[in-house]
Amino acid sequence: MLALSKIVLESFHDFWTACKNPLYTFFICKGGRNSAKSTTIAQKLIMETIENPFTTVVYRKVANTLSTTVYEQLKKAIIQLEVEGMFTLKKSPLEITYKERGNSIIFRGADDSEKSKGLTMSKFPIANIWFEEITEFKTEEEWDVIVDSILREELKGARYKIFVSYNPPKRKQHWVNKKWGTHTISSDTYIHHSDYRANHYLSSQAIQKIDWTKENNPKKYDWMYLGEAIGGGIVPFSNLDFRTITNEEIKSFDNIRQGIDWGYAVDPFIFGRWHYDKTRRIIYAIDEIYGVQLSNKKASNKIIERKYTDTMITADSAEPKSIAEVREYGIRIRPARKGQGSVEYGEKWLGDLQSIVIDPKRTPNTAREFENIDYEVDRDGNLKAKLEDKDNHSIDEARYAFENDMKKASVSFLT
Repeated sequence: MLALSKIVLESFHDFWTACKNPLYTFFICKGGRNSAKSTTIAQKLIMETIENPFTTVVYRKVANTLSTTVYEQLKKAIIQLEVEGMFTLKKSPLEITYKERGNSIIFRGADDSEKSKGLTMSKFPIANIWFEEITEFKTEEEWDVIVDSILREELKGARYKIFVSYNPPKRKQHWVNKKWGTHTISSDTYIHHSDYRANHYLSSQAIQKIDWTKENNPKKYDWMYLGEAIGGGIVPFSNLDFRTITNEEIKSFDNIRQGIDWGYAVDPFIFGRWHYDKTRRIIYAIDEIYGVQLSNKKASNKIIERKYTDTMITADSAEPKSIAEVREYGIRIRPARKGQGSVEYGEKWLGDLQSIVIDPKRTPNTAREFENIDYEVDRDGNLKAKLEDKDNHSIDEARYAFENDMKKASVSFLT
């Protein structure tokens, strides 16, 4: 067997180290093309099969792509590691078996994710899963069904490892970017981002093509080869500053703004508390109350419990009954004004600030929505001057909170 140090790219040493950390269940490898993501995961899974008496399942969305992609990638890893004599390879059905013990790597299509609900192995339980090209899954639910079906039983003497590899989609609102492309990542998840520059096995012709793209189409280069979710090509809020906001800072905040965007059945309710540094034109997200099917009574109780009745709240005026109800609980609240073009103007005002400081631990939903939002596009793919009207509740709430700070007197707020 060839020493791993001779074949594993230096840029993936952290990935191999993370795989030993019992805190992690999910190992996400994302990035640009030709960055060796799949190569590295394949090498890792071959080693897992040799070292541990468990089964590995490899998924792609469409079953008929398995034999020419991940199966061949794992064969290549076997050759790279110089362990050809240790494995038996079958094409029908696809299976790679470690001869000495008998545990295998098996392959499944996720054309119908419900079919994976009953997948079990009696002798060598499933411990490792690899989802290659996860962006082929249309929804997060398709992925969840498979993961939940396998994680349901406790493993003896081991832990589950779930590997995911993909090139980030261009659109920031794609479910994959919203889940693994933000500053709000679950503590059981390790994220590795790579690009072609660390892959010293790349051919000179490939590098020549990449260099040409970099010079002639920089945005395409950023997306395809650096693995950046560039959205429409223009970042709506280039002034975002994700960092820790300390308790000492909050004690000094004395220019408070508060807003509410209503929601209940499907859309979430969100209350936001902000500080505005007028001199430096910086706003700080201090706290949020966020929830689906959160009644006005429960939301009001939370506001009162946190002693946020010290400042007027500006709320979406589309629900006057909700405003009246919250006011009955002793909370100072007023409706946002309405006016043509107010949404676009409010979004522009936020984007023109020197900085929008957000602490993902204090306000995770605000962080996620501001980071993921993108501009609307028309049917021809051309950008509009308005942000997408989905997953933008914290942005709407912020517009309401700062309406009196926006100098355009005629501007008010539409949902």
